[in-house]
Amino acid sequence: MKLKIIVILIFMCNLFITTPTIAAEFGENSANINTTFLPAKVGTSHLKTGYGEKSFQYEYVNILKPDVIDGVKCIKVISIRTEASEFTEAWVAQDVLGSVYVLKYWDGTTPAPVVLGKNNALLFMPKTPKVGDKILGGDDTVIAIGVTVPKLTTGLGPFTNCLKIMEADGDIVYFAPGIGEIKKEYSDQSGWELKEIFGSKSRVVVIPLFD
Repeated sequence: MKLKIIVILIFMCNLFITTPTIAAEFGENSANINTTFLPAKVGTSHLKTGYGEKSFQYEYVNILKPDVIDGVKCIKVISIRTEASEFTEAWVAQDVLGSVYVLKYWDGTTPAPVVLGKNNALLFMPKTPKVGDKILGGDDTVIAIGVTVPKLTTGLGPFTNCLKIMEADGDIVYFAPGIGEIKKEYSDQSGWELKEIFGSKSRVVVIPLFD
């Protein structure tokens, strides 16, 4: 089952849900997501632009106020792409050890969101990823840590100490510490790059999202 989630955020990768994870433990601060490679601050929006065949396409990742899923405080993340008007929604929370899990999601293809709950929550981003880890739902693999991503065509960067993952279909995604997803590369020399992060009141320079 495919699960598409954004980021900054945050947040825009294709997730393939295949294997359930061990039940995580969530505390009162589960909606305060500050893990290194996938921080998420409520009220921010990430704008990404396409390049190559994706030129003139845009993706917006909006991080909304906390919601409660199966008794766990989550933040809701909505990703919208102008390409084919794609959108996804995900409810994510951070466990007491600092890893981020998905408790509920909707990829727009089903009549209603899929609720996983806290006992079947899927690991999205571990607190300390290691090469070989299966993350982002199970089918994506960490292939390098400490990578430097050169300056993007959007003018941002360069970014150091980044996480590099390979998706099941061979696409490459980079996550910068304190920011989240900054670049996605397809095999046809096209992809997505972070352009800007908006605050709840005004545009802000791309900086780590920790409080």
